[in-house]
Amino acid sequence: MPNLSVAQLGGLMVPAVSTFTPTGELDGAAFQRNLEAHLAFGMDGVLVGGSSGESALLENDDRRQLLSWARECIPQDTWLIAGIGSESTRLTIQRARDAREAGADAVLVISPHYFLKRMTERALLAHFHTVADASPLPVMLYNMPAYSHIVLSPAFVHEMAQHPNVIGMKDSAGNIPVLQQYLEAQGDQFKVITGSGATVVPALTAGVSGAILAIALYAGPAVRRMVDTFHAGDHAAAAAMQGTLTPLATDIAGAMGPAGIKAAMDLVGLHGGSTRAPLLPLSAEELETVRERLAGAGLL
Repeated sequence: MPNLSVAQLGGLMVPAVSTFTPTGELDGAAFQRNLEAHLAFGMDGVLVGGSSGESALLENDDRRQLLSWARECIPQDTWLIAGIGSESTRLTIQRARDAREAGADAVLVISPHYFLKRMTERALLAHFHTVADASPLPVMLYNMPAYSHIVLSPAFVHEMAQHPNVIGMKDSAGNIPVLQQYLEAQGDQFKVITGSGATVVPALTAGVSGAILAIALYAGPAVRRMVDTFHAGDHAAAAAMQGTLTPLATDIAGAMGPAGIKAAMDLVGLHGGSTRAPLLPLSAEELETVRERLAGAGLL
């Protein structure tokens, strides 16, 4: 991290979509156009290979290529975070090394979850400690129970926060009482970032250092205004904006995942495009819901 420090980990970031051609190949031009637009909207960093980027459907070559394209667009003083989580400790470490070579500043690691009944606290601690020991880049924990079906316990987070190579976590659960317990681990060397678009203002009120939000992929200027309004001290106005934007989070990104996110991006003039199989495109009814939510928030 030549130009970045843990103290700077925060702000408003986006979890970039992975752009594909209709046959499922990467579309680099569309990917970079999106990133340039996100940065122009005032985003403070980019996550590549996160849930919104269809992480489970990316090949290792895809991850390296997307990170390389992203680094070409993203200034050195702006965070580029790589999602590297896998079911294998060995593969996760290899992806951390690949991310370093591709120019990432930090890595985000979701819990292994295929062998769910065996992913005890002891197993998770062993996995994350091993990854953090071996990773050439600083590590962020990723709490995403909607996909992993695992909730990182506050005790787990507090222990991992002591590791010298663990600099923070992204919490996408949106459970504010649990988030407040995670925040007890926050300090100079460990930052807590929310990933829940439906609870941004409550999370900021609780004290998170920043946000990585799928909603900012298709409502970037509006989300930027909400966050800036909060930091300017007008918490009531920010809460009102949150009320307007929450359906965009729950009914599009939350309910429909990458297909909903991509459809919304297409509708607001960015490039969402196709999902990769086995994800299907939205039905006509779902697409109309996306259109209605965007229109209801004044984005169409």
